[in-house]
Amino acid sequence: MKLIELSDYTLSPIGQGNGLNRFYFDLSKGDVCSIQADLPDDAHLLLKGIAMLECPTDGAYRFMGKKINFSDHRNLLPYKKKMGYITTNASMISNMSIRENLLLMRYYFENSLSLDIKDNVKNLCVFFDIYDKLDVRPGDLRPTELRSAIAIRELTKSPDILLFERPEDFITRTKFDLFVKLLKEMLIAGLPVVFISYDANFIKEFSNRQILISGGNLTAVKDSGTGVIK
Repeated sequence: MKLIELSDYTLSPIGQGNGLNRFYFDLSKGDVCSIQADLPDDAHLLLKGIAMLECPTDGAYRFMGKKINFSDHRNLLPYKKKMGYITTNASMISNMSIRENLLLMRYYFENSLSLDIKDNVKNLCVFFDIYDKLDVRPGDLRPTELRSAIAIRELTKSPDILLFERPEDFITRTKFDLFVKLLKEMLIAGLPVVFISYDANFIKEFSNRQILISGGNLTAVKDSGTGVIK
């Protein structure tokens, strides 16, 4: 069964992009899709569209067969909870601490403010050198620390779908090996992934589908002979 399916989908342009016109896209367990576009803003637009951060002007979005109603943002929250989104557009709530940001989704769905972060989250915070920054606000972190906190938040959601952009730039080189290790563990379990990367070796190692965008039109190509997990 398809996890998500976008049919006759149209997204208005952002930045310097063309927008995306009446395209079809689906994602199933085990799919690892790399996006290549003639304009970077169109690649970002597709990620945002899949993440439900951009409302369509036409077409249908189905999540496990259920058509999504974009008329109220609260309708989208149960589905957004199932998505990890690690991109340069991702952010944290500025007037909350890093700890509170990491717990925000659990606060909402578990209806309790007396929660603390779990051991696996603590361990990642230690490895990424932000454990001693959990009680400060995002604005007090260095850019590399903030990006690490965002990556931790999204990876530890145990998402059904993972979306990410330029991991080679987003995550510091000293921490990149851990990201790759965590990604491989998720892929072994069949996690579907959509990503943007300009690292040819990363694309070759991980993707088994290519999403090509040119002139606002999208096509999907099934790779042959690529192995996601070596």
